[in-house]
Amino acid sequence: MSRNRELYLPEAEQGVLGAIMLSSLNGDLALAQDIVSQMTSADFYHLDNAALFDAISDCMGRDMPVDPVTVGMVQRILPSGDTTTAYAAEITHNVPSTANWRSYAQQVKKWAVIRQIIDVGRITHEGVADNLPADEIVATAQQALADLRDLHDAGANYKRLSDVVPKVLDSMDDHVNDRSPPKLSTGLADLDKLIGYLRQKTMVVIGGRPGSGKTMLALQIMQSVTVTAGGTGLIFSLEMAEEELCVRSIASLGGIDLRRMENAKGLEAEEWNRIGVAVGKIKQAEIYINDTPGLSMKQIRSIAREVKRDHGLSIMMVDYVGLVASDSSSYSRTDAVGKISTALKNLSKELGIPILVLAQLNRNPTSRPGKKPQASDLRDSGQIEQDADAVLLVHHDPESEAGENGVTEIILDKGRQAPVGFCRVQRQGQYARFVDLVGYHMLSDEEVEMRRERPFAEQYRGKRA
Repeated sequence: MSRNRELYLPEAEQGVLGAIMLSSLNGDLALAQDIVSQMTSADFYHLDNAALFDAISDCMGRDMPVDPVTVGMVQRILPSGDTTTAYAAEITHNVPSTANWRSYAQQVKKWAVIRQIIDVGRITHEGVADNLPADEIVATAQQALADLRDLHDAGANYKRLSDVVPKVLDSMDDHVNDRSPPKLSTGLADLDKLIGYLRQKTMVVIGGRPGSGKTMLALQIMQSVTVTAGGTGLIFSLEMAEEELCVRSIASLGGIDLRRMENAKGLEAEEWNRIGVAVGKIKQAEIYINDTPGLSMKQIRSIAREVKRDHGLSIMMVDYVGLVASDSSSYSRTDAVGKISTALKNLSKELGIPILVLAQLNRNPTSRPGKKPQASDLRDSGQIEQDADAVLLVHHDPESEAGENGVTEIILDKGRQAPVGFCRVQRQGQYARFVDLVGYHMLSDEEVEMRRERPFAEQYRGKRA
């Protein structure tokens, strides 16, 4: 039996997909929607099956009929290179009826659990092989097991709130007894205090005007989680080439002047030594990068799932949301970015990791007294602010005296788990990094109200009861 056969049942995965399309073709849209609502593409091991499920979900989201032709219109080519229409037609033909869909779905779910159990063992074994501290190995394994508890059989779409209580109490008990997974730090002490560390299953938007330092901040956070804390990170760099990001990482980790690195012949021995130290750190780090321009959310999701499956994943970065390609030319840019934003939010929950989503700001702050940005200044779509669990705005005014000296404010303008406020950091542009400066500050009630002096609809955008 092949390795792939051991990790999933092809007949079950194809049976679920065929049942969805058959029910739609037979006019039973309620059944099709019921099946889709109980599955996620993460349940499917085969990448073609996961991609086809995404295409089916997309069709339903657009109120399109679900059949081999329409799913082929949404996504023409599958990860294997086969055409979606041909593969969908084959599956539909091979599934005789929808009668056994629930059995198929349960098998798919159970094999998803089996794969995660295998991953727990692999993660534990690798921790031992790498001579990691026992506490760290146990904490990582516990987190993986906690993810397993989140999985449930098809059909269990709701539960009593009281059923969640044991999970909450277990988490609190783990915290009291120092068994909780290590907190993910941004690498900046004052920023950690401001946002309360990085949380799992969250979408953190980092906004700023061009040149403000948002990419520099996000890359520094990625380095903190991967290089310093030993996590695994994935960067989608849709704007900056992988070589440039690598040079910035070397400069940041080694304290090397970027301008000096451009003229390698002039570097002194001590600078080469620091470059060697930085390169050594990067080689040891589990950080992956994709700089393919114009990636769509389907491609980003597929790559992220593959990295998580093969290496584990602690954090992800997308630079930036406005450059993610739309899956359909029929959407306006505002609608397209809104759908991309929501998809990134859903992906953070699916993967169980924080995702750093970089976003541009419009020009409104330049005409505002103090030039300080607000979450409502995020460009392209207000959906970004609504989906975000936290909105960090990087504010650097080079025309001010503080700005001339490199002082930069990181403003938390929206936080589900922390009050709004800001911290000041010192910009070391020559080293492509920030360092702590003078602490963090919560905004006063008066300052909060001043920031809310925007049109009525804007005041409530992004707020949830």
